[in-house]
Amino acid sequence: MPGELAITGDDFGASREVNEAIEAAHQGGVLTGASAMATGQAFDDAVARARALPALATGLHLVLCDGRAASKPHEVPELVDAGGRFPASPARAGLRYWHRRRALRGQLERALGAGLALDHVDGHHHLHMHPVVFELLLPLLVEYRVPRLRLVEEDALGRAGRSHPAREAIPAIFAALARRERPRAAARGVASDARVYGLRATGALDEAELLRLVRGLEAPSVEIYLHPSRAHAGGRAQEAGLRSALVRGAVAERGYTLRRRTPAR
Repeated sequence: MPGELAITGDDFGASREVNEAIEAAHQGGVLTGASAMATGQAFDDAVARARALPALATGLHLVLCDGRAASKPHEVPELVDAGGRFPASPARAGLRYWHRRRALRGQLERALGAGLALDHVDGHHHLHMHPVVFELLLPLLVEYRVPRLRLVEEDALGRAGRSHPAREAIPAIFAALARRERPRAAARGVASDARVYGLRATGALDEAELLRLVRGLEAPSVEIYLHPSRAHAGGRAQEAGLRSALVRGAVAERGYTLRRRTPAR
C-alpha cells in the first residue's frame, strides 16, 4: 500500500550550480529534501537557501571520503592528509576508521551551528553505513535528535535494463548492511525508509528513469535520491525530471504522499 515518498537532492552546498538546481526542483517540482555538505564550497549559500524554504527537509550529507573534513588536519591526522582531505576511495577511508573512530561530530555541529534543523543524515558514497562509522554515528544521531537516517536498500526495481552479476555486488552489500542496521536504528528512535533508490542509476535519474521508478514503487516508505546540478548535462537532466509534470502526476497516481520537513521532536 503506498505511503510516504521522499525525493532528495544530494551534495547541497557543493557548488552554487547544485544549490540552484535543488532550490528550483523544490519550488517547482517534486523534490522534498536536500542533504547538505557541511564542508562544501557553497555551504553558506545552501544554508541561506534552506532558511528561505521552510518545507525543504534539509539533512546532513556526511563527507568521510572524497572530500574535506570539518576538523583541522592536526586534529584527525590519521584520517586526512596535510590539506585536510579524506581519501578519495571509500574502501581506503573505511579502513582508516578501524584504527581511529572519530571525526563525525564536527560536521554535525557545523550544520547545526549554521541553523539547520537536521531532518536526516546520509553520507557521501554511503560511507556512513560502514559498520565502524555506523557504530559511531548512531549515538550521535540520538544525542543531536536527528530523526531519520538513510539506509540504502535498493531492490530489483532499481535496475535499468539488463543486470550484470558483477554490478550487483555493491547493491547487495548495502542491502545487507541496511537490514542489519535498520532495527538497531529503530530501537534508538531513528527512522529509515524501507526502500531507497538511486544507487544503480546514480547520475542518470532523468525524467524517463524517474517515471519508471515511481510507477513501480511498492514499499510503504521510500526515498529516491538524485544529484541535480546546473553545471553539467546529467545534472540538468535530473533537475528537469524533478520539475516534470509527468513525474508529479505519476506520484499522485501511485498514491504516495510527498514527505517534506519532519516536525521538530
